[in-house]
Amino acid sequence: MDSGNTPLNKLITKLALEEQSDNEFVGGSGVGGVTVENRLFGGLLVAQAFMAAARTSSLGLHSLHSYFLRPARPNEPILYRVSRIKEGRNFHVRLVEASQSESQIFHMQASFTKALSGPGHQDTVPVVVSPESCPNRDELRGRNKDDSPIDVRMATPITESEALPPEQHIWLKPNANLPDDPILHLALLIYSSDRTLLDTAWRPHANLGEHTGASLDHTVWAHKTTDFNQWHLYTMNSPASGSGRGLAFGAIHNSHGERILSTAQEGVMRLKT
Repeated sequence: MDSGNTPLNKLITKLALEEQSDNEFVGGSGVGGVTVENRLFGGLLVAQAFMAAARTSSLGLHSLHSYFLRPARPNEPILYRVSRIKEGRNFHVRLVEASQSESQIFHMQASFTKALSGPGHQDTVPVVVSPESCPNRDELRGRNKDDSPIDVRMATPITESEALPPEQHIWLKPNANLPDDPILHLALLIYSSDRTLLDTAWRPHANLGEHTGASLDHTVWAHKTTDFNQWHLYTMNSPASGSGRGLAFGAIHNSHGERILSTAQEGVMRLKT
């Protein structure tokens, strides 16, 4: 990994939680990943909660199901309390409760499993142009791509003011090489999986004007381990929206086309008035 105080190194530091006890961990919020509403990026909460849960189990991640209860604020420590709900032979289940200033802001239930054998299949991976041929998402939005820990390349047009089909394909890769730590690689993929999911549900309605949104929940299923130093393709689609909410599903594939993660998210989706 490259040295220096880069956005990626800052993110990795935030994921290296301080252990207060066997079941309590503290994560720094810092100033990175702050949204325009002065909320922390939800992917940081999910990734830190995963790291806390993973510190209490010797098994590999099977799935995690998260709920965002209140906005997480920058520059304030986040306490993660892990409850060991199940300690089975093949599966462990953990409940993670995150709080700031004694107020609970986030819940996650995570399941871990032994590596088990069985039949396998996966959907066909969409054919898209190479990441080297795709524009960087941050640059398209008028930002400096070096200010982000993850290089996000748009294989489909970025959402602007035109109504577009409710699907997006993006390429993901860290902006520098990662150390050889499979749990960290997975945590950074989980962090990245919160990018553009809710935006996918907004695409068919982009011609209606500006919108506001916030994630309500976030789910990840892990199928394989991976090397996140390579490009990964994130394909997303939104089957439905309504009642002020949008629903989206996603799949992250490695450079060989293997499905690494499946994701789902629903969030608030409203027009600005």
